[in-house]
Amino acid sequence: MKGAMTRILPGPLRDWATLALSTAGAHPGDAAQIAGYLVDVDLRGVTSHGTRQVRRYVPEFRDGHINPAPSRRIHTEADNSIRYDGDGGAGYPVAALAVDAACSKASHTGLALATTFHHGHVGSAGIWARRALSHGLVSWCVAGGTGWRKPTAGDATVWDAMTAPPMCFGVPAEGEGPPLVLDMNANQFGTGDRAEAALAAGFHRSVFGSLGMRFISTLLAGSLAGTHDGATDSRWGKATRGFLFVAIDPALIGDADAFRATVREVIDQSLSLRPMAGTDVAALPGTLEWQREREWATTGIPIPDEHRQMLEMVAADLAIDTPPYRSETS
Repeated sequence: MKGAMTRILPGPLRDWATLALSTAGAHPGDAAQIAGYLVDVDLRGVTSHGTRQVRRYVPEFRDGHINPAPSRRIHTEADNSIRYDGDGGAGYPVAALAVDAACSKASHTGLALATTFHHGHVGSAGIWARRALSHGLVSWCVAGGTGWRKPTAGDATVWDAMTAPPMCFGVPAEGEGPPLVLDMNANQFGTGDRAEAALAAGFHRSVFGSLGMRFISTLLAGSLAGTHDGATDSRWGKATRGFLFVAIDPALIGDADAFRATVREVIDQSLSLRPMAGTDVAALPGTLEWQREREWATTGIPIPDEHRQMLEMVAADLAIDTPPYRSETS
């Protein structure tokens, strides 16, 4: 990031986001939990899924599209699986319940699955992988929307059949250091035009790999996990999300400590190599996010002008103070 940049310390930004969400109608506990996750994502530099999302969530609560006080409950449960009903509420709190339950079960059974349905957006998938890493577990998750419909546009192609759900893998490593967290959008090309251009250039495997991930993520997280057995409250129009999370204890397969030590060695040795062309530093998925978290926790989160203006618009709309910016720096 170059040039003048507004910075905000994570604590005050978390307090502001909590106030914004609760003012919009979210339950205070949910507001604080969601705000915490959003600021954590900002700290990692994943700007699309941090506090920019407040602009999306505020009208969902204020206009009654998300249940502000849901009664989340366990829908079904077995020794190695659990399924939660989000009761039309925000996605983050019910996803946290599901992930924690899956991690607890995986620690006992070696492998566990958690799914959720009837709730809102669950945010950056990397949130949930890192939650599993704290337990020393491997994880994989996808999130998606329910209610698939065939595109109706006359020029729609198979690329337009799906949107862009997230998919994430997390692999635990021994000791301190960058984690290995592959948090990605299943859409690797953006628009259909770009995908078709890549096909024309001969990148068939890449295009069809991305297309396949879009279908798999939506079908597993939306159509499978997000499908409910009975009627749900139709008042909550934005509670159309599903989430699927798998947690694996490496001890189910081999020596867990040896595996985590190997992962740390692989990460550290790989990061000692030269950067790829066009990049400034050698980095793996999760490396830069880990570095930013440590630096920005004390220097403040960089907030570009567009992001700052969005926060100010939300503050004006809710008649609350703007976030307390720390300084302008380069």
